[in-house]
Parts: sequence; structure tokens; C-alpha cells
Amino acid sequence: MSAEYELGQVIASRELVLTAPDGTQSPVLLEVGLPCRDPEGPDWYCPCRITGHPGVGDRVTAIFGVDSLQALQLALTRFPGELSGLNDAAGLTFLGGRDLMLGGEGS
Repeated sequence: MSAEYELGQVIASRELVLTAPDGTQSPVLLEVGLPCRDPEGPDWYCPCRITGHPGVGDRVTAIFGVDSLQALQLALTRFPGELSGLNDAAGLTFLGGRDLMLGGEGS
């Protein structure tokens, strides 16, 4: 069973640029929402979303942790992992460079 989550209040975001093989550029937005308590348990979750990338669905993902800090920390580590395989093929850049500055090696 998969619950749907709302992004809610955005507390952090980053805009990347996706360059298609034909040279067309479009924005890819990474967003992190305010951590919230899980209404069905003792844990916390942090909503996050990637929009504008054809290889990633524009859906809100909830990343869970034992407290709000861990949920936020784990949500931030989601982006390098999800984008790493897409970055080489898709031409993602941040501030004109290939390093997306997301904390992961080669991200």
C-alpha cells in the first residue's frame, strides 16, 4: 500500500539545468519540504520532489527517520543517488558545471 504525500512548505530547493542532446535546455527543480511527524507512527518523514527531469517522475517522495533531523538528512542524500545515473547521460549542470554540489561523489 503506497500513501501519497504533499510537499507542503518548501524549506530548501535547487535548480539544475538539463541540456538535451539537441542543445535545448530546461530547468530541473529539487525541493525539500518541512519534516513532519508520521500520523501513523512515532517516526518523522521529510517530503521531497524532483520535477522537470524526464527520467524521474514528478511525485512527492517521503523519506522517513526516527526524528526530524534524520528524516531531513536522509532526504538530502536521496538526490545524489537518484540523479547519479541520469547525470552522465542527460547533461545536468549546476551553476554551469557538472558538479551538482549535492554532497555525493560525482554528484
